[in-house]
Amino acid sequence: MKKLITIIFVIAIASLSHATIRTVCNDSARPAQFSDIQPAIDAATAGDTIFVLGSQFLYTDFTITKKLALIGAGYNSNNQFNYSTKVNHINLQKDPSNIVNPRDPNGSVITGFLVNNDINCYTSPLAVSNITIYRNNIGTIYFYNDAYGSGVSLASNWILYNNILYTLNGGASNGSLGVSASNIVLQNNIITGDVRNFSSPTVVIDHNVFPGPDAFNNLYFATITNNIFTSNPGNVWSTTNVNLNTFNNNITILPTISNNAPTNSFAAGNNTASGNFVGIDPLFVNVTDYNNFNFSFDYRLQAGSPAHNQSTELPPTDLGIYGGPFPFPSAGASGSGYDTSPLPNIPQITQMNILNSTLQPGNALNVNIKAKVNN
Repeated sequence: MKKLITIIFVIAIASLSHATIRTVCNDSARPAQFSDIQPAIDAATAGDTIFVLGSQFLYTDFTITKKLALIGAGYNSNNQFNYSTKVNHINLQKDPSNIVNPRDPNGSVITGFLVNNDINCYTSPLAVSNITIYRNNIGTIYFYNDAYGSGVSLASNWILYNNILYTLNGGASNGSLGVSASNIVLQNNIITGDVRNFSSPTVVIDHNVFPGPDAFNNLYFATITNNIFTSNPGNVWSTTNVNLNTFNNNITILPTISNNAPTNSFAAGNNTASGNFVGIDPLFVNVTDYNNFNFSFDYRLQAGSPAHNQSTELPPTDLGIYGGPFPFPSAGASGSGYDTSPLPNIPQITQMNILNSTLQPGNALNVNIKAKVNN
């Protein structure tokens, strides 16, 4: 039965790409083309799609070395089996000068994974660029710049949206003078930890929700707009190394922004600010703990919220994850535990029932299938 699910899914997603689609499952009861992710990557060619089934087992860490679309089953799947696609570490490595095994993951896409620890490009001697990461639950994303000598930037042109992410680390280790990842866009995510170690004016932090204190650390020159900060009590940041940033149209329930420079303005230190709301409750539909994320919470805004239609866009949209360019998709009803767990935006089988489990040769196999396209 489960093998049939894989076959049907491959047929469903085949229309999305003209490249080869490869399937992976590490559960022997649900056979696929590959039993782990790295062999599928090694066998693939640039432009291929690798679909990784959800499983009760943890997948082995892997390194992306070519342009691929890696599609998991989701990090909190609202389906019949409720299996997520779990891995501890994902690495991206670029080294096209390697004649025997040239590596270039630029342009890759990662979606539908539960990454317990991190995604990083630490071992890459060249910049890993044009990466899209969406609809994942990730511990930390690391952008290191010193693995192969100072002044080497290992990431540029990444866009991250509709993720649940603990920490985004830009790699700068020398304050505002450090070299960090550049052209990084962080939009419509739930950031449960912080954004740190960036020193580039090309970093955009927009339409996110930050549950908990100290959202920033060692952050310089970024543009920070349309976010909601919810810690209570606490600070948006508590260090002195958040400077030279631009804060526009953000809202925080806290009356002070930083305890190192007590003020009721996002312009603390050498930052510039406009259109922000300080000491004001955003009035979520259902959030009972402003310091921690929970899958049962509903981060939409009540009808009377002061954050309605207050964004920097024209026309303006809501502040937080339900406004802006990538409104956070839902995978279940509010309060169900799946509302903030969107599946990859491809057709997926959610339930299947074989009506005649035994049959004679030549007879029809009758199957009821429920499926949906995840917008």
